[in-house]
Amino acid sequence: MSEPKKLGKYEIRGELGQGAMGIVYDGFDPMIGRRVALKTVRREQLDRAEVEEILARFKREAQAAGRLNHPNVVQIYEYGEEPGPAGEAAGGTAFIAMEFVEGRELKDYFDGNQRFPMNEVVRIMGQLLEALDYSHKNGVVHRDIKPANIILLKDGTVKVADFGIARIESSNLTQAGSVLGTPSYMSPEQFMGQTVDGRSDLFSAGVILYQFLTGEKPFTGALTTIMHKVLKEDPAAPSELNVQVPRPFDALIRKALAKRPDERFQSGREFAGALKLAAAGQAAPED
Repeated sequence: MSEPKKLGKYEIRGELGQGAMGIVYDGFDPMIGRRVALKTVRREQLDRAEVEEILARFKREAQAAGRLNHPNVVQIYEYGEEPGPAGEAAGGTAFIAMEFVEGRELKDYFDGNQRFPMNEVVRIMGQLLEALDYSHKNGVVHRDIKPANIILLKDGTVKVADFGIARIESSNLTQAGSVLGTPSYMSPEQFMGQTVDGRSDLFSAGVILYQFLTGEKPFTGALTTIMHKVLKEDPAAPSELNVQVPRPFDALIRKALAKRPDERFQSGREFAGALKLAAAGQAAPED
């Protein structure tokens, strides 16, 4: 399949990567001279019976995420649809134009076993939690917080990608048995198929913090093993795996990874406050 020259008003300059449901293009908005990333969904990639429902949800989620305007959130500019050949909707492409960010995924750092000094852990996690606090207050839950969706720019700024889109990408795909989210970072309520709110994102952020502190994921193994651990087991305390971790982090992680949402941090701001205290060697006040 040849690369399109344009999508909507955007010129296509190349390919940035493959998404779950289509290609991500390097685009350019000639009206204002702005480089963008274009995330596409090809109709033929979708289950025929569900295509309209999926695209409607894709549009809704994109519009909700498009309301978010925060320095630590990858900005969504526009949702558009390009008809197929001779105006056929059946072969068309839906796309989202978003802020083009140049940086490295946190996943790359973790995969390379790179360790971060405590002040950097607090700074990166702080920006992630600010982005979550802001989005949750604006009614948008991410649902797939993981290191691959956290991008570190050259100047150190944290950008959280795929707000509102992650859920569409990981659901309703035609492959059998696909689980919503990324298993090692999923909350108990996601595994149980329950309705999730912002506290599910904060659980996922707790998993990332655990990785920062110990160099290991708290829940590992095959899918069924991970599911059992997330639902039933508490991981080893961070200070047991890394003696340099200040003790107050053990209680903080216990709270962040609590099985029940009402026993966790209730907001990104609350989590960030406890994080700063723990890094200073202080325990967060008990409720």
